Amino acid sequence: MAFDIKYLPLSSIATMAAAFVYCIYLAINHPETSTGPAQSLNDYTPVIYVVAASMCMYYVFLFYQSYTTFDELQKARKTFRDKKTKEAPDIKQIKYGVENVNVVAANRTAGNYTEQLVPFLLGLYFYSTYVSVQGAVKWGWVWLFFRSFYTVVFKLPFPCLLISTIPAYYCVWFMMGATLVTISK
Repeated sequence: MAFDIKYLPLSSIATMAAAFVYCIYLAINHPETSTGPAQSLNDYTPVIYVVAASMCMYYVFLFYQSYTTFDELQKARKTFRDKKTKEAPDIKQIKYGVENVNVVAANRTAGNYTEQLVPFLLGLYFYSTYVSVQGAVKWGWVWLFFRSFYTVVFKLPFPCLLISTIPAYYCVWFMMGATLVTISK
């Protein structure tokens, strides 16, 4: 019996999801958070929970991308073996093609998250440093919530995708905008 390679990224998804939940647990059980800007390194602790959770989600999406590719390749090979297609599937066609909505959704989820992660992390840091640690943490968890279901709404008819993207973008814009207003006073 051969090892099904798709279980390797699937086990990594489970590991990163558990780590994400642990970050939530740590955040919930953290003592009261400073309402103002960070005054010490310890003030950043709840922000670090959000950053760690965002990294966990990042790896969930990356591993989901691999899992989806392997799963869809396995399905395509079965279809070929059952003689329902004439051409043997190729992993490159599956991974980099645009015909399979599940693979495209997984690719766009990882890609869009990667594109938005740097502005989010900068906004989180700036907001917690100049405006409010507590506010940064709240905006951070809201951002993570809206990013979490991107894959699902990507597969739905447009404009459903905007349910995930626009609120997440707003979180980043708000943190950056409020920081600029605060430091310009």
